[in-house]
Amino acid sequence: MDKNWKITVWGVRGSAPAPYQEFMEYGGNTSCVSVRRKNHMVVFDAGTGLITLGREWDTQTDMRLDILISHLHIDHVMGLFLFQPLFAADMEIHLYGGTGLEQKMRQLLSPPWWPLGVQDFKAKLYFHEIQAGDSFGLGGFAVSTMAGNHPGGNILYRLESDGKRLVHALDCESDEGTFERITDFAHGSDLIIWDANFTVEDFKESWGHSTWEQGLKAGHEAGAGRVLMTHYSHGYTDNFLREQEREACKDALCIFAKERMEIIL
Repeated sequence: MDKNWKITVWGVRGSAPAPYQEFMEYGGNTSCVSVRRKNHMVVFDAGTGLITLGREWDTQTDMRLDILISHLHIDHVMGLFLFQPLFAADMEIHLYGGTGLEQKMRQLLSPPWWPLGVQDFKAKLYFHEIQAGDSFGLGGFAVSTMAGNHPGGNILYRLESDGKRLVHALDCESDEGTFERITDFAHGSDLIIWDANFTVEDFKESWGHSTWEQGLKAGHEAGAGRVLMTHYSHGYTDNFLREQEREACKDALCIFAKERMEIIL
């Protein structure tokens, strides 16, 4: 059991939350997925789903918390504003992201955009600026990164440990060159977390997103175990996603994310 990874989905939307009744089956929070291994939790992105995670966090535990930020578009960081562990004096939280991470986060988490600043958080908050292509250790995980294809840039992450491999590939448009790089990066993954923001019919070039069809193709070419579709358009209702899931999940690789879904690797 000590070598199991528990993946939990906390937010599934892109661009903006969708807090409406017809969106609640799949969920209305923006992107956030956690991976727990032993007493260590790695969180991918800090969308509004992070707020739910924070409400359930036991600040008395000695669990290490690392948050890997793909990029600083507001839907991927807005959960930090109300993340309760930031107000716990015994917490140590590490944030990882691209160039200028600390400066930009200090600007965002401050007046006039928010009444509190980073200096008001009681937790010990550490910023780690990385570049796409960097590799580093993170607790018991080995982390590798690559550049995605998204306006303003972003970082894709790969976690490896215990003979397992997981890739987080959100907010990335899969043009031919990028698609080849992703399938190489994700080769042999047990799970790929995939940007399913668009359907083929709705796809918009240069918006920096992909489709579930591309996700399934990537999964097969990478030899992945499963592909978790998420980052749905904030306009896709439960009825619409249910239809997409029925079609997509005829392929055994496919999982459509729902908030509070748990996957054990």
